[in-house]
Amino acid sequence: MWNVLIYLHVLSAILMGIYLVLPFLVGRVDKLQSGASKVGFLNVLFTTNRVGQFSLILAFLTGGYMVGKGDYSVLWMVLSVVLFLALAALTGIMGKRIRLAVSESSGGLVAAQLGWIKTLALINGVVFFLIVTLMKFPMLF
Repeated sequence: MWNVLIYLHVLSAILMGIYLVLPFLVGRVDKLQSGASKVGFLNVLFTTNRVGQFSLILAFLTGGYMVGKGDYSVLWMVLSVVLFLALAALTGIMGKRIRLAVSESSGGLVAAQLGWIKTLALINGVVFFLIVTLMKFPMLF
């Protein structure tokens, strides 16, 4: 059972790796010429964000079980939960902004939301980096 949980936990962490790449991908939206191509690209980014959100839930559940069986400091557990909840909230906000941007198929609303999407993608990347660092070095806390 333990090996299955580790496998699912690592697999979900790999899937969440999209948050490290997402700021670079969102930066490419400006380079697209037509509004329809921007909407199409943002739809792909919306789907990858959704996959990242589902893998975040899986990582939270499997990690919660493993923490219950391990010996971790209270500070580490609090930081882990706070960072996971922050990432969940910020990815949800980013998903809403992407949905607003793609609500018009001509791409007229993309420019209004793109600044928010870029900022949130960057913050999500930083938060995910902090999560990975925290998970790799629990003994420091």
